[in-house]
Amino acid sequence: MADVASGFRTYLLAQSAITNLIGSGASARFYPDELPQGCTLPACTYSKISVRHEHVIGSDWGRSGFAACRLEIECYALTRSQSSDIADTIMDYVCGPLGRLRGVYGNINFLDVMVGDGARTYADSPTDGSDDRRYVTVIEFMVNYFDD
Repeated sequence: MADVASGFRTYLLAQSAITNLIGSGASARFYPDELPQGCTLPACTYSKISVRHEHVIGSDWGRSGFAACRLEIECYALTRSQSSDIADTIMDYVCGPLGRLRGVYGNINFLDVMVGDGARTYADSPTDGSDDRRYVTVIEFMVNYFDD
């Protein structure tokens, strides 16, 4: 079974507007779950929050093949405006107006994506004794896909 979060990442890293912000290929700063220690900013993380599988009732009981996943993307930067700009760019390419995540990416057949919760922001307190904060913008997506 393919991983919907990795397919989501694959799609985003195929968009030059995204890779101009967080890098591309092996240098892409787009990590599962959490940032590596000492990571260069700006960078993003992605986490799979939950998955709901649709089922059918009748002579063919079981999973229908359709699923919905709640994904969370966290955009980290040295300024609040930069972290918000990254989140806005991701939203623009995932669910319009510049693009829509539909089709097969990373072996996942994406049917549709919606913003689950609007962007929310916070600042990480420094842990190294400096006054430098990391600004984070978080967005959640509801991803509908075919899970064979």
